[in-house]
Amino acid sequence: MLMLCQLQAQALRVAISAEDYPPFYYQQAGKLTGLSVDILQVVASELGLTIQWQRLPWSRVVQHVASGKADVITVFYKTDARALQFYYSNESYLRDAIVLLCAEPCQLNFDGDLASLAQQPVAVVRDFSYGPRLDQAAFSKIAVAESDPMLFKLLLNRRLPQGIASLTTVLHSAELKWAKDKIKVLHPPLDYVDIYFAFSKQSATTPEFVAKFDQALRRYKSSAAYTALLQRYQLY
Repeated sequence: MLMLCQLQAQALRVAISAEDYPPFYYQQAGKLTGLSVDILQVVASELGLTIQWQRLPWSRVVQHVASGKADVITVFYKTDARALQFYYSNESYLRDAIVLLCAEPCQLNFDGDLASLAQQPVAVVRDFSYGPRLDQAAFSKIAVAESDPMLFKLLLNRRLPQGIASLTTVLHSAELKWAKDKIKVLHPPLDYVDIYFAFSKQSATTPEFVAKFDQALRRYKSSAAYTALLQRYQLY
């Protein structure tokens, strides 16, 4: 309870990327909005917490939370390595498909076998996880992009032949919205992963706090309001 009181006194410090990441967080009419923003605001309100947003380059987001300079990351896949640094909510708030993108005209035939990508240059975002299976896969990942929007632009300009991304972010990308004919989403998906909130082990958050957070998140996920939120962001 003491740690919860400390959080109430200083606010829940939430680190997100300085670059918009729809549908999870983005500026609209001068206001921060998005799926993870809306969910976190509901849960924080139930716990009696205010939120302090920190917008940083993506590489510093992870570092800030790991070091205790911030309390929460809002969009995080769960891996064994990350579990050593962060407390994860037990409840995920969205299941996502990770897909392979190919610049048109696409010359790649893909049947779902990761081994077939062994000799292919596949672009990823630097310091980004795509879930345990893909992080450990032995194919030619090249970390050339600093963010998903940058990766999309490189594909659109044919500076890269293939890339990996969340299907959710692909479908909500402003860069791809008007250029769907230039990028092909290959099927089947490379993997399906759950998206979590992750908490610093070096700040005022504790396993007891995360348990209370989970209870509030679980209640919200069972509500009609959560279903309506998914429909609002075209995720249901």
